[in-house]
Amino acid sequence: MTVNISIGLETIKEIMRQCIEMERYEDGLLGDVETFLTVYSEEEHVEEPFVWMYQHEARASRQPDISSTMDLTIPFQFNCAVYETEMEDADTSTQNLATRVILAICKNWQTIQSTKLPGQRLIKNITLETFYPMGTVEVNNKSERLPVVAVVLNVNIIINWKQCCKQINNGE
Repeated sequence: MTVNISIGLETIKEIMRQCIEMERYEDGLLGDVETFLTVYSEEEHVEEPFVWMYQHEARASRQPDISSTMDLTIPFQFNCAVYETEMEDADTSTQNLATRVILAICKNWQTIQSTKLPGQRLIKNITLETFYPMGTVEVNNKSERLPVVAVVLNVNIIINWKQCCKQINNGE
């Protein structure tokens, strides 16, 4: 069974966040990540290695038909950075971190989805849109700069308009 739009759009960011958090333990894929951000702006000190996740705008994958289901694509971007003494080593480590983010999502999304939404299906699939070096960012209290690699994953979700209409008609 698919989900309605309010559950789907409220839940998707939490599922993606949990995919990363589940691997932030000592021997996990992302055990070395010091800072994981899920907000658009951060004013506090950020420790590296870091992963910064943010959600782009949702868009219909095809012409939406509000009489049945609608496929939405929601891009999630993960900006990754790792400090190393040598810039080339930092670039390699940062790219490695970005690939581990992809692995963390692949490893965990189905389990988290079935736990958060038992008996329902929200995520249809996840595809890689881009994997690209973005440049560098300054490090607080250091003269060096960190290379940053971005990964954009398209999360394709299914919204059931019939459930939305039932919910509206039942006053829920």
